[in-house]
Amino acid sequence: MFDQTQSQIIDGLLIGDGYIPRNQDLLYFGQRHANREYVEFVAGQLGVPVERVKDRTRQPDKRTGKIYACSELRTLSNPVFAEFRKRWYRDGKKVVPGDLNVSPEFLLHWFLCDGSCSVNRSGAHMMFCTDTFTRSEVEYLKSLFESIGIESSLMRTNRIRVHQKSVERFYAYIGESPVECMRYKWIPVDNRVSKQRDLKPLYNQIYNLYTINGWSCNRIARKFETNYFSIRYVLKNHYGISFGKKSATETTCREGVVAPSETIRRAFASCE
Repeated sequence: MFDQTQSQIIDGLLIGDGYIPRNQDLLYFGQRHANREYVEFVAGQLGVPVERVKDRTRQPDKRTGKIYACSELRTLSNPVFAEFRKRWYRDGKKVVPGDLNVSPEFLLHWFLCDGSCSVNRSGAHMMFCTDTFTRSEVEYLKSLFESIGIESSLMRTNRIRVHQKSVERFYAYIGESPVECMRYKWIPVDNRVSKQRDLKPLYNQIYNLYTINGWSCNRIARKFETNYFSIRYVLKNHYGISFGKKSATETTCREGVVAPSETIRRAFASCE
């Protein structure tokens, strides 16, 4: 049997990348090989020997044709997984059970599996990939966010977008990343809230600080209480300043490091 916390973790995995095969009382959970640390962490949380985590090569992806290396956990057989399968599957298809309980553990592992985030000129953005579920199921999941004071909305793609003003609350609720390999999903604190303001009256000052005084975009952003991308936008689009291909970009957290702060960007780069 699993305790309440472990059951919450399993639910968080099943709404994401975990699955329970038909007629097998066990859980499969996999991630790309770079995230093996996270898979081992899950094994430890569920009391499964870390030796059950295996590296393997997946079949070529049908969309890209690429072959991916992954790390996969195959738990020990346990009759309780039959009960989980009854809740999570209908006619062989995964569904959202109507008895989910929101907890930090549940949201943490759901986010680690299927959450993504990004930072651009307007601030932080967070989204959950729920497009494989029905509209009514996604509306139910949205209500779970609302039950803990996290505002969200449904996108046309049937995904859930966490409102910017609730991003900080979401991170406070789930806590810090439990493993280093997934830390890239945690947006730097300074960029979790919107810092948009009218910069037109400041264009000349911004240009002079950057070109004459040699200030970084991040330093200018702090001076005028805005964000890195707003300063970069002004310099690039109004003064034609090129930042090159290696400058900080508006990448999703699933794909890479979010680094609106130049200091943070360099720190991450040194670890790659």
